[in-house]
Amino acid sequence: MVADTSGNYSFIVSGHFHGASTNLSTYPASTLLANIDNLNSLKPNFLMSLGDMFLDVNETYLEHYKTSLFEKLKMPLLNAVGNHDLSNGNMYEKVFGRTYFSFTAQSELFIVLNTEINDGSIKGEQLEFLKVCLNKAKSADIKNIFIFSHRPIWAEGNPKYDMLFEGNTHSQFGSPNFEKEIRPLLENMTLPIFWISGSLAGGPASFFYDKDENDSITFMQTAIRDLPRDAVLQINVKDGNVTFKGVSLTGQTLEPIENYTIDYWKKTIPPEASFNYRLIPLLFIQMLKHYFFWIGFVSSLIFFFVLKWIFNRWKKRK
Repeated sequence: MVADTSGNYSFIVSGHFHGASTNLSTYPASTLLANIDNLNSLKPNFLMSLGDMFLDVNETYLEHYKTSLFEKLKMPLLNAVGNHDLSNGNMYEKVFGRTYFSFTAQSELFIVLNTEINDGSIKGEQLEFLKVCLNKAKSADIKNIFIFSHRPIWAEGNPKYDMLFEGNTHSQFGSPNFEKEIRPLLENMTLPIFWISGSLAGGPASFFYDKDENDSITFMQTAIRDLPRDAVLQINVKDGNVTFKGVSLTGQTLEPIENYTIDYWKKTIPPEASFNYRLIPLLFIQMLKHYFFWIGFVSSLIFFFVLKWIFNRWKKRK
């Protein structure tokens, strides 16, 4: 990584490069593609994707991303995988390599985690990897630790974040092991830690910021969704001091990143709308058109016939 003559540097962070969940174009978000020259002009040392870079991973997506994004960026691109990146078996790993890793730059340690394995928990080899990284940071000349992940596993099961990230990918079987195993590891560190995640579905802004004055850990979220709110996070490091700046992709005026707090988000949560029965025909059609419905339908049929076969076999034995 190339820093300036004083050792200062910057990088860009954002998640959900595929944009809206309805973007079936096989290209990245339009707001991202429209700002490649703008991002290049900022001369960041690298661009950190926070997962769901792709909506799906296949030859078409890979080729379109290569020509429209990868080849046009003038900085290295890294990714903390999301669920969509791993939708096609191990194809992502075959093309891009390991899904969790670490690196250092100047006085900072960067840890990239895979929050899709183990239902969002950091376990097994990945947990040992995290422990090794944190232990090395204690003995090295490290001033700040950045942890990148797709899911904000730090928010699940924590009442203070209730209702904020309801549209995100969540663990299917209880909460991740963050509070029980991961937070104690982080609190044992004396260095500032910035955990930045990128699974940010609905919400009033492309940023979320939560820093407890009595804690050394700062939790953040940032993502783009092909919406007027779309923006990326520029992080500057000068003599070990970290500052944040939002870069709008649509020309909107942004507040300081530190303003996008829990209070900011909760004030903008819209009231729950009453159900409109006139939408039932439209919702029914949308349900029939979605492949999730047909996966569930076929799975139910298979389950039914398997049960029927088992029942018939049982009757014959009697």
